[in-house]
Amino acid sequence: MTQRNVHLNSLPSTNLDAQGQALDLSPTDKQLALRQGEAQLSSVFETIPDGIIILSAAGRIVAANRAAEALLRLDQDHLADRTYNDLSWAISTIDGQPFPEDELPFVRVMQTGQPVYGVEHTVRLDDGTRAILSVNASPLFDAAGQITHVVAALCDITDRVQIEAERQQAEQALRQSEQLYRSVIETAAEGIVLQKANGDIYTCNANAEHLLGLTAAQMTGRSPLDPNWRAIQEDGTPFPCDQFPAAVTLRTGQPQSNVIMGICKPDGSLTWISINTRPLFEQPGPQPSLVVVTFFEISDRKQAEEAYRQRLQAQSAHAVAEAKQMQAAFLADVSAVLSSSLEYAQTLQRAADLAVPYFADWCSIDLLNPDNSISRVAVAHCDPAQVERAWAVTQRFPRRLEQGFGIARVIQTGEPQLVPEITDAMMAAAVKDPDYLATLRQFGLKSSIVMPLQARDRVLGGISFLFAESGRRYAASDLALAHDLAQRIAAAIDNAGLYQAAQQSRQLAEAAADRTARLQSVTAALSEVLSPQQLVDVIIEQSKAALDADAAMVALVTPDQKQLEIVKAEGYNIGADLIAAWQRFAIEAPAPLAEAVRTGQPVWLGSPDERAERYPHLAEYYSRYDFSAWLSLPLAAEGRTVGGISLSFRQLRPLSQADQDFILALSRQCAQAILRAQLYEAERLARTEAERANRVKDEFLAILSHELRSPLNPILGWSQLLQTHKLNDAQTKEALNTIERNAKLQTQLIDDLLDIAKILRGKLHLDNSPIDLAPVIDAALETVKTAALAKSIVLNPVLAESGKVHGDAARLQQIVWNLLSNAIKFTPQGGLVEVRLEQVNDQAQITVTDTGKGIHPDFLPHLFQSFRQEDVSITRQYGGLGLGLAIVRHLVEAHGGTISASSPGEGQGATFTVRLPTVKTALKMAPVSRAVPSQLNLAGLRVLAVDDDPDARELVAVMLTQYGAEVMSATSATEALTALASYRPHVLISDIGMPGMDGYTFIKQVRALPPDQGGQVPAIALTAYTREADQQQALASGYQRHLSKPFEIEPLVKAVLALAAD
Repeated sequence: MTQRNVHLNSLPSTNLDAQGQALDLSPTDKQLALRQGEAQLSSVFETIPDGIIILSAAGRIVAANRAAEALLRLDQDHLADRTYNDLSWAISTIDGQPFPEDELPFVRVMQTGQPVYGVEHTVRLDDGTRAILSVNASPLFDAAGQITHVVAALCDITDRVQIEAERQQAEQALRQSEQLYRSVIETAAEGIVLQKANGDIYTCNANAEHLLGLTAAQMTGRSPLDPNWRAIQEDGTPFPCDQFPAAVTLRTGQPQSNVIMGICKPDGSLTWISINTRPLFEQPGPQPSLVVVTFFEISDRKQAEEAYRQRLQAQSAHAVAEAKQMQAAFLADVSAVLSSSLEYAQTLQRAADLAVPYFADWCSIDLLNPDNSISRVAVAHCDPAQVERAWAVTQRFPRRLEQGFGIARVIQTGEPQLVPEITDAMMAAAVKDPDYLATLRQFGLKSSIVMPLQARDRVLGGISFLFAESGRRYAASDLALAHDLAQRIAAAIDNAGLYQAAQQSRQLAEAAADRTARLQSVTAALSEVLSPQQLVDVIIEQSKAALDADAAMVALVTPDQKQLEIVKAEGYNIGADLIAAWQRFAIEAPAPLAEAVRTGQPVWLGSPDERAERYPHLAEYYSRYDFSAWLSLPLAAEGRTVGGISLSFRQLRPLSQADQDFILALSRQCAQAILRAQLYEAERLARTEAERANRVKDEFLAILSHELRSPLNPILGWSQLLQTHKLNDAQTKEALNTIERNAKLQTQLIDDLLDIAKILRGKLHLDNSPIDLAPVIDAALETVKTAALAKSIVLNPVLAESGKVHGDAARLQQIVWNLLSNAIKFTPQGGLVEVRLEQVNDQAQITVTDTGKGIHPDFLPHLFQSFRQEDVSITRQYGGLGLGLAIVRHLVEAHGGTISASSPGEGQGATFTVRLPTVKTALKMAPVSRAVPSQLNLAGLRVLAVDDDPDARELVAVMLTQYGAEVMSATSATEALTALASYRPHVLISDIGMPGMDGYTFIKQVRALPPDQGGQVPAIALTAYTREADQQQALASGYQRHLSKPFEIEPLVKAVLALAAD
């Protein structure tokens, strides 16, 4: 269709009253404003939802909007050539009749010039469909008032007309339905009630009136929740108002079915009804507008059900009575079995057997051990082969408390476990061991109950009931019987445990009483003997009897605490070689008894294999016995281990803790007895030794008094004679020689006493250096030559090269001198004394042999003991203190050597042999002191002598003066300090023990003086304090020399010369 521009001054709407004009315009500049308005009208024209067509006065369509095109199913190109007549051919009334032509809207407008409104008709469209239209039409006039166009507005009312038709049909159907509904309600066998949304009854049928005992008038407008209407539940309790079926449906919008309710009618009768409800919704939403309640009477059914229930109840009561009777008989059998014996191992198996098949296909009982392990004690099944199979599984897969499932879980928690249906998934989740899981699957377990066995708030174990091949299943109702059975079994186990505990307590008490009696018997037996050997016999006898041992051995610790000495062995058939080999062995030895003594702990060896493993080096030794167990115990008491006892058994019963305690108590008793015996023996020996020591002391003091007094007698006697001045020269010389000889003898006695004191205190000092023994022996021979000549004894030295020894020359000379002196002393006139020096292997050997009185064999072992003399009687022939040989032994041993003595017998002489190790490598010689001039001359030397004793002071002054010295004497240290600065001596000689100020303090004060006042004067300590410690203290205080009183003149003069030269 060719587009034409149309300018509409106005367009009619469906309610158009105004008239408009349509003008053909050509576009000119003057009409721009008009075109803009036309554009706006065109826009409105296109957007109007109704279809708009414009027809010329001749009936041809000149314009149409999009809505019209859509409504008529024609585009603008098809509408352009259409005329009104074309359209009118497809127009009919709504009910399908031909539409009168003069009534068509276009015709009426053209005829009347008036608008037409709301003309409804149908139009058959080109696609064959029909549309129902509501048409408004208005004329358009030109300036002359002539109709130029007709504007028609088309509104599609097809849907509205159809809805209206459907509504009318629905109303008709509703009227018919209401009639049908009323007919159905009135003829229905059920009671029917309609309730509004507020719960009030809207209407009801006659059956509702009959069933409820109320008229429609009495019910309409009232709620079933009216308290005057009484409804009950099946159990007779009031029916809750909020649970009325209609109330629930109104509240939830959900229908209710088969709700049983008892209705109490006004006449007092009770009618039971079954109620159903359905909601009716007038509007969308959860809240229904009406509820249809239908109900029918079930009183007869309720009566029949009650009768049936009563019959079932009676049957059930009978079945329950039978079941209870069977259960009671079953429990009675179980109780009888459990009470038949207190040996619960067998009774539990019988109880488990009773549970099969009455209550289970499988029954097992497990007990909790003190170490928290689980032991299965009973398994029951109808097939013995299956029982054996179950025991094999138990051995292969033992139960453990930490498994956390089944019996382990029940024992852990103390709570029963019911599994109505055992699924494979359950088993796979609980059992982690794939082998165990596969084995359990083979048993085909279906259901289980596991109950804890509890008594006195303790879990003793658990009992398991299982269904398998029977296909039965456990339910909660089965727990009561399982619980009852578990309680009975637990009580039986607990009673058996209490009985066993009582039995054990009685046995323990009897055993304790027996052990106490045994200990008392042992104590009595041990207290009756004091001899160590008898005591060991009693220990072995009592230990074997107390412990049923087959052999026993006792070893005691030796005095040096390093070895064990077997003092008694009984029950061992061993040879003399083994006895000798094991008579003594070290405490550190790898042997059971040594280990027990060393550690203070028992050593228990329960089998030969164990002993061989721990002590493989003794395997051959043990193979000689047929013992199977050994027990080694330390014998210790009061913190001391005195020995050990070893017990051997061919067959040993298990030892309880009480047995072990008894064994330890027995060992302590034995140890105390040994200690007591040792103390008694030590006390006896000490008493004997003390008595001997007292006797020796008395003898020694008597000898000492004699030996000291003997030289004093000639000294005093000759001194008194010398003072008379009546002796001639020969007698004077003899007197002086006698006095000198006896004074030296006293000095020797004192030196021996001091030496033995040093030896006893371990303070003997040796000034060691490499020594050639030949000169030492020559010097000793020179010393005793005079004594030998006096008795016409021949001295025969045989001195060969022996090598040097490392020692103190003075002490070595003392050894030889002492042996030679003794040989001369005990050899008669004209005898022979031989001294021989030779090298034997790597030792120098000195042998002194005499032809004297010899030594009695009984005295030889005591020869080198201090204060021991063969003859201590007052008629003895030879004097002395008995110290010489004791000193010699100590000196020899101090040099690392040995000394021995031998004698063929009395009157046959004696031989003393000294062996000293020789020096193997050259040693650096000790420095030699400054030589003293051969001519002892003190001329020109000044000496200051300090001593509080006038005799000693005068003696020093006289002696030194005779050698040319100038001597000043001081009576005290204070006096000497005063004289020191003015006298300026070359040498100072001082006593130590002085009143007021001792010699140590004196020399310290001297050393504190300046040199020009005598602070560096050389000093000699001349004292009767002669111990090693005294000498060291003197030298440490400031003295250069230490000389002992009594002293000889020559050593003193030499010391003065040496210090003066320094």
